[in-house]
Amino acid sequence: MIKKLRRQIILINMLLVGVLLIGVFTALCVNSFKSSAEQLEHGLNRALDVEIKDGMPFGNGDRSGEGFDGGFAPATNDTADMPVKIGNRGSRNEPFMEISSYVLVEVDRDGNILNVTEKNATIDDDELKAAVSEAVKDSEQSGILFGRGLVFSKRENADGYRLALADSSSVSTSLRNAVLLNSGLFLGSMIVVFLISLWLSGIAVKPVKEAWTKQKQFVADASHELKTPLTVILANNNIMMTHKDSKVSDEQQWLESTEEEAQHMKQLIDQMLFLAKSDAGSANVELSDVDFSELAEGCALNFEPVAFEKQVMIDADIQSGVVLRGNPTQLNQLTHILVDNAVKYADEDTTVTISLHKNGGFTEFSVKDYGAVLEKDELSHIFDRFYRAEKSRTTKGYGLGLSIARSIVESMNGKLTASSSKENGTVFTVIFK
Repeated sequence: MIKKLRRQIILINMLLVGVLLIGVFTALCVNSFKSSAEQLEHGLNRALDVEIKDGMPFGNGDRSGEGFDGGFAPATNDTADMPVKIGNRGSRNEPFMEISSYVLVEVDRDGNILNVTEKNATIDDDELKAAVSEAVKDSEQSGILFGRGLVFSKRENADGYRLALADSSSVSTSLRNAVLLNSGLFLGSMIVVFLISLWLSGIAVKPVKEAWTKQKQFVADASHELKTPLTVILANNNIMMTHKDSKVSDEQQWLESTEEEAQHMKQLIDQMLFLAKSDAGSANVELSDVDFSELAEGCALNFEPVAFEKQVMIDADIQSGVVLRGNPTQLNQLTHILVDNAVKYADEDTTVTISLHKNGGFTEFSVKDYGAVLEKDELSHIFDRFYRAEKSRTTKGYGLGLSIARSIVESMNGKLTASSSKENGTVFTVIFK
């Protein structure tokens, strides 16, 4: 399950980033293609303008630019070497590509070729006629004839057109180089994304893995705890079934044993249900102002007989008038768990100290006992469900009490901590804001 989840996270990350990178690199390739095409077109525009300026006018020999669709004006000494704006294309500040190989064509209004001048380039007659026909029909004054691998620029006057045609292979080469470069960048980026996703997925699934492990352990521990009383109950029933002629009073021993184990099962199930509701956030409780001082004192009095039997003293250092906003039933359960835990594990002839004080905006409640010292590793798991320290294995219990206590404290935005040392004893401290 964890491996499958991790693979899904990696796959989703790579798909999302991959789509984004494809979009970016495609835009870069398109931009590179358009830039190369525009530079070639501007270069051809400039070459055609220079040819016209240098004495190759349209059919009427007019060099003044009258009748030109693009607003051609005669060049001066200051502008002879600069690109001239033709219609919506070309600008004095736009970059252009120097072109030394092109073909100049004069065409009349009917599309008939009147004159062809080759400048280091040759185009087949049939190909030239077809290219000229497409260029004349094109609404733009310059562009690329993709099917023929040519770029064109044209000027129009009253008698016809003057066109310049050149090979567009440089644009194709530029596009191919851009595609190869961006493809390499894409593959390299995806490798990096995969490695990063692999690392991040490990971090992302870590809490899920821990929760899954705890859940499996919880189910295993709960099954183990429930198995024992069920085994006893079934054994008692089998014994009683073999005594078919016995009276109820004769089977009192087995009935009491069955009752005791059933109560243990009920208690365990109630505790597990409480924790399950707390995890689901569905443990809706009514809150009210609770006199925590009175509640803590009552708990201390209730445990005095139990402590006396274990030869343990209870010292209550409780400040009066401490009021908390909470649920009285849960607060009573919290004090009961902590005091019961302290009395249960305290050594004989020692003192269990119950302390409650209001310090500024915080309320501190603590229970201290002097029993077996908990090691650092034990303290790190002390609030885990069904966890019981090695020294307490012989003591009756399920290992859910402290988990319930922490759940109650956290539901009230408090914090429960534990510390243990030979000098200061084992202390459970609750801080309420």
